[in-house]
This record gives sequence, structure tokens and C-alpha cells, in this order.
Amino acid sequence: MNSYHIKKLGLIAGNGRFPFIFAQEAKREGYRVVAVAHQQETLAEIENVVDELTWVYVGQLGKIIRTFQRAQVTQAVMVGGIRKVKLFGNFRPDLRGASFLARLKGRDDDALLRGIADELEKDGITVLESTLCVPQIISSAGVLTRHAPSEDQWEDIRFGTRVAKEIGRLGIGQTVIVKNRIVVAVEALEGTDAAIDRGGSLAKSGCVAVKVSKPQQDLRFDVPAVGVETIRRLRQVGAVALAVEAGKTLLLEKEMLLKEADSGGIAVVGVPA
Repeated sequence: MNSYHIKKLGLIAGNGRFPFIFAQEAKREGYRVVAVAHQQETLAEIENVVDELTWVYVGQLGKIIRTFQRAQVTQAVMVGGIRKVKLFGNFRPDLRGASFLARLKGRDDDALLRGIADELEKDGITVLESTLCVPQIISSAGVLTRHAPSEDQWEDIRFGTRVAKEIGRLGIGQTVIVKNRIVVAVEALEGTDAAIDRGGSLAKSGCVAVKVSKPQQDLRFDVPAVGVETIRRLRQVGAVALAVEAGKTLLLEKEMLLKEADSGGIAVVGVPA
């Protein structure tokens, strides 16, 4: 195939397994993947599944744009998160990044990510939905594991879904841990895994985790995702169920995730948006 006709796709890779999985699927779809990965955030193994790789520090927006322009990339995706704590530590903005942050009115996730997308688009790089190439791992509705939650657990799931939607609306987080209709942990700066650990230590056992999208979720970025490690943490704290929002949550390594849940006695369900 003439290289001129190969589709190029820019990948701004954050943390977790999602960037790696996305790159694999994009390659299968015939894309040439030009990736920008973040130091101390992105898994090093990303280099094994992309065609071109450049490492940047959090905040080096100018370097990201120059990398894509040199590679003649006009479409990109933002995949995987950047832990907010990095804004207080491993944060080294270049001139473009510093200028962007100085103009930014809000520092919540949506404002940051939409702002970055707008900056890219000013330079001719369109930001596409991060669910591109991976529709098969978006959660469906209903019970996804071999066994369903009990009625009491369903009550916790319904209660937790309402609470999680509200904290999402406020820009706090997207996950809550619930037991007996009591919120024992709310995700904030520390992320989902730490919220599970904290909630589990308080609930002792029998808790339910609920993860939803934010109201008016922009599927270009920050799509909720759970993986095998999520289930393992839930098992460690004695949780009994995980509920995610159907149609708006990614199940990373889906088959392995559901197998791990089944073996640990954890019900996984997709709840309607």
C-alpha cells in the first residue's frame, strides 16, 4: 500500500491500559499510530504497539502539537487520564502550555480537556471520540456476569447511581462506594482505585462500587473505564458488585475482566444512562 494512503492517527496517551488497547485496535483498523506519551504516566509498553512515539512531560502542549504537525497528523484522540496530582508535582509546561493555562478560566477536568482540544484544533488537528476503534468494549446494559446482584445490592446500585451522577455534575469524581444505602467513599483527586481501597476499608465487606459518566459527557475524552485491576481491588476489599453506565463506560480487557469477576463472586452490571 502506498504510504500516502495510509490513515494517520495521533494518539495522546495518558495512564492505564486504555492507550495500549486503543493503539492495538487502531492498528487493526489500518491506522498508522503517531503517539505522544506522558513521562511517569503512560505505560512504557506503548512503544511496542505504535508506529511513532514521542515522550513529553505533563503540560508540554507545544511539543505535542509540533510532533503531530511534523508527522502530518490532522486527526487525534486523547486516551487515558492524567492524574490531577501531577499538576502539583511532575508538571513542566512549555510556553504553549503555560500560555494555555494562564488563559483557562476553570481547572476541572472538562475545562482542561476541552481547552486542550480547542488548542489542537486551532492548529488543524481535529480531536475525535476516544471510543473510535473500540466499540466492542463499551458496556451493554444488564447483568454481564454469571450471577446477578441481590435485591439489596440492586438498591445500593440504584442509590449509588444517583449519588455518582451528582458528584459528576459537580466535577468531583465519577465513582462512589456504597453499603446499605450509605456512601462510604467518594472518588475525588485520588482516583477510582484509591476510592475503592478507602471505601472497602470502611465498609469491611459487602460494598458496591458504582461508576458513571458525567452529565453531558464528551466522548472525545475522559470516558469512564474499568479494567481487570479494578475487579482485583474490589475482590481484595470484599466488594460484591460493580455497576457501570451502559453505553458510556469502557470494559478494558473485557473477557478477562468478567472472568475475574465471576471467579471472585462479583456481579458486574451495566445500568441505563
